Order: sequence, then C-alpha cells, then structure tokens
Amino acid sequence: MKFLKIENKILNVEQIKTVTENHVTVGFAKDADDSPFSDPIKEVRGIMVHMIDNSDYEYFVFESETIESFYKKLVTT
Repeated sequence: MKFLKIENKILNVEQIKTVTENHVTVGFAKDADDSPFSDPIKEVRGIMVHMIDNSDYEYFVFESETIESFYKKLVTT
C-alpha cells in the first residue's frame, strides 16, 4: 500500500476515487431587477479528494492544494 500525507491527513492512495476543485460560494450577484433569487458567486479554493470505503468521511478538502500540486505529490510516492 502507498500512503500520501497532506496537511495533517494520511491518505491511502488505493482508496482515492476522484480529485476535483473545491468550489465555495463567496457571495451572490446583485440582480438589476432586485429579484430575491440571485446567482451565486463561486471561487475555487483548493481541492476535494473523494475516497472509497471510508466510513467517517466521503471526501477531504485541502485548501492549500491544487490539482496539479496534488498530482505531483501522488506521482512521487
């Protein structure tokens, strides 16, 4: 088994299902017609690593990582 340490978490490489960007809503767009329903403003803050066979969490969020930096760490393990 191979393991990868990121921040204070240790991940089993074999249990990583997907890695996606973590999109966070930071506000809402102001509509010209003053509608109560406005579009969310989202920005990318780190990555979300989805795991398989994990009863505690379905995913981990790492705000200090990008998909590219995570991939480089994964390849060097």
